[in-house]
Amino acid sequence: MRKLNTILSVLMLLIFMIHGIMGSFMLVGVGSSAGKVLAWIGVAILVVHIAIGILLTVRSLRTAKQAGQKYLKQNNIFWARRASGLAILILLFFHIGLFGKVQNGTYILFPFTTVKMVTQLLFVAAFFVHVFINIRPLLVSLGIISYNERRNDIYLILSVLLLFIAGAVILYYIGWQYL
Repeated sequence: MRKLNTILSVLMLLIFMIHGIMGSFMLVGVGSSAGKVLAWIGVAILVVHIAIGILLTVRSLRTAKQAGQKYLKQNNIFWARRASGLAILILLFFHIGLFGKVQNGTYILFPFTTVKMVTQLLFVAAFFVHVFINIRPLLVSLGIISYNERRNDIYLILSVLLLFIAGAVILYYIGWQYL
């Protein structure tokens, strides 16, 4: 089950990164599509990822309870992974349908308020925190490279993507303030 979750994680990461980049280009006025169909495929994969994550968490908690050890209370990374995943899930509901809707074949934009900007920046931050703290076990599970060999390269790429996507959200907000 862990291997399936690893494969789903990689697929989801690629899909959501592509969606984030395409959406960012759209927000700054360069692109014409945010890859909405691709994003919905990612959400379907996310549902399976969540189900597997819950099962694995329950197993871990049961094992800890049976062993009589309280190590999970001291395992900050374990809980940070769950908390960031939960934050993504909650903030995803604010993201879906936030920018506009199709009505009679015409796309209608919704006003982009300060609250919406904050929720989207929190969504982007939660996503990247989740990816940053899960990249090591993902790479180890895939057996692609040892974590230490490419850690800085991966963090640099992810940081640039984080800044690009967050910057696009901020520029979009600024654009709404001066329309």
